[in-house]
Amino acid sequence: MQITNLAVLAFTGSVMAAGYMDVVSDWRNRLGLKQLKLDGTLENNARKTVVEGNGKMVHQLNPGSFAQVLAPGGPNDFTHCFVGGWLCERPDMKGMNGICATEGKGWIHTSTGHADILTSGSYSKIGCANYNGIWGCDLA
Repeated sequence: MQITNLAVLAFTGSVMAAGYMDVVSDWRNRLGLKQLKLDGTLENNARKTVVEGNGKMVHQLNPGSFAQVLAPGGPNDFTHCFVGGWLCERPDMKGMNGICATEGKGWIHTSTGHADILTSGSYSKIGCANYNGIWGCDLA
């Protein structure tokens, strides 16, 4: 039974990849940043984190991951998490163009850590996954 569940999760992750990578690429372009490459190891690490967290945001850096961001949201909420939850920690960045007035609603930003990670020039790869109401992205 567990193998079947993992197979479904892996399939869902690969189908989701195109959608979340479109969002990542679009927003990195808007912000004038170099593009990140999709990395299967990072996607698997993010998936492991969100599955083991089972609805709770519990960070874990697995081998190959150098940074991680987590946010609450369903499989169709990636843009809201990526922009509103993470990038809107720094609404004054060039390219944000006031998007935080809408996408940032409902989020409480107390630091800039997630935005700093996602806009850092130190990383060249990303992989994200969603499970039980949590999005996670690992970077390297």
